[in-house]
Amino acid sequence: MTDNKSPFVKKKVLCPMCNSEAENRFFLPKLFMEKGTESDHHVSEYKWLDNSFEECHPPYYHFWHCPSCKYTATQKDFLKPGQDSESNFTVLKRCFQKMNPAQKQMVQLVGGDIDYDNMDFCMAMKIHLLAVFIQQLVPEDSRDVSKLASYYLRIGWIFREQEGKEDTDGAQARTNVFLDKISRLWTTVPRNEADCLNTAASYFEQAYQGHPRYSDIVSASDLMLLIADVYLRAKDIKKALQSLNTLMQSGMKFRAKQSELIRKEKEAGNLSISRKAQIDAQTNRVNSLMDRAASMRQDIVKIIIAKQEPKAKQVVAKMQAQGHDTEVIREKMKEMNFEPQLITRLLGEPKRKKFMGLF
Repeated sequence: MTDNKSPFVKKKVLCPMCNSEAENRFFLPKLFMEKGTESDHHVSEYKWLDNSFEECHPPYYHFWHCPSCKYTATQKDFLKPGQDSESNFTVLKRCFQKMNPAQKQMVQLVGGDIDYDNMDFCMAMKIHLLAVFIQQLVPEDSRDVSKLASYYLRIGWIFREQEGKEDTDGAQARTNVFLDKISRLWTTVPRNEADCLNTAASYFEQAYQGHPRYSDIVSASDLMLLIADVYLRAKDIKKALQSLNTLMQSGMKFRAKQSELIRKEKEAGNLSISRKAQIDAQTNRVNSLMDRAASMRQDIVKIIIAKQEPKAKQVVAKMQAQGHDTEVIREKMKEMNFEPQLITRLLGEPKRKKFMGLF
């Protein structure tokens, strides 16, 4: 790629933090296509219409940056800061402009050599971490947890893409040295994909509890499905199942409310065809998300069974050798928290109790 042929449009804008003029860039429209998207929204492949731009990796350029004060955020936050109703930009700006010496040192350390013309894994990691660090300058009770969750998820994607690659340009080695250096000041800096995913899921859970972006049932259910997927990728099966159970419970409560709503409006003579269609459409979207949650839950149960089965077989064999009755073994396995489906597979269906009576 040469200076005369570039996939970018360069734009000079005033930094919303310091009012210095900063040149940033965005991609020309329709230069590439997203060919594959994973369940946690990570784009797994990009198809460039001009092969000479293939060295550019779109996620690396997600953030804009001010070389003067080092403020780093999304394009929208540069061009339209604070315009969202849930924005905390006023608080963020005050915190950024009143950083203590240690915070200023960290911002300068991470943002001291951002160079968009030489963007590689190490540079992309720095600019993503800088965006996160700046957002976390805000006190916890005023943070935009939805934004932080998405930032951490993006860093996780970058780690994932790098895994297994040969470090031919030394970017991975430079990143490791850089992370070691800043970890002395930033003790919770993420070091791998799992770190990022766990932190992203935790912030997403906070967003689920009260962020305006997820105030409706469809958005909230879709978010909880994402949380479950992120926890599963981080190998936290317990929290993944808890997320799916939360989705299923809230979905069932919603369906009950919708049925009651239809009944009341029908009795009052207010249930028009269009109103019924509106209610049904929302219910169908929630049902679809619940179906996906049920399918994911069954996949997780299969993982659990695969892990538990060797030990479960040993327990069954030992207790059978000791002469224990099948139902006694079944109760013991329940106490040991073996998956119910696995217990049934090894011992069969439980016997139905016979009831004594007059008939």
